Amino acid sequence: MRALTKIDRAYRKKLQKQTLIYSAATIFMLACLGILLIGTTWYELAINDRAAGFLFGFFLSLSCVFLIYIVRNHRTMNDPEKLRQHRIAKTDERNLAISSKSLQITGSVMAIVLLILTMVGSFISADLMFVSSSLLYVFLGSYLICYLYFRKKL
Repeated sequence: MRALTKIDRAYRKKLQKQTLIYSAATIFMLACLGILLIGTTWYELAINDRAAGFLFGFFLSLSCVFLIYIVRNHRTMNDPEKLRQHRIAKTDERNLAISSKSLQITGSVMAIVLLILTMVGSFISADLMFVSSSLLYVFLGSYLICYLYFRKKL
């Protein structure tokens, strides 16, 4: 195994932190899945079958995705050549610009969809209007916080 450069060591440390976060998220998802299964099987948790099925699939699929990322990160960290290639691909300016633009457009689409849902929801149900407008406020609030933070930081 060849010695890692300083940049590769820093990127490896970043991947280790990322893997730790993925591991914690996987444990949390599996704990939620266990609580759901125990609650619906033994303790008669008051949840309809459709919601229980959705949550079961949601927790299980997210756990699988996180496990895939954990394995990928371990394989990348253990091979210096893969680590170098992965670092170059992830820090390439073109890829960063593509990701940034994609997130920007996705954020705009989400805001528009939440706005439409709020307007349509106001005719259908007060609860739907409240939930969708709350999501819109969370989205706009997080945007404002990030904007102010990065305006001072950058």
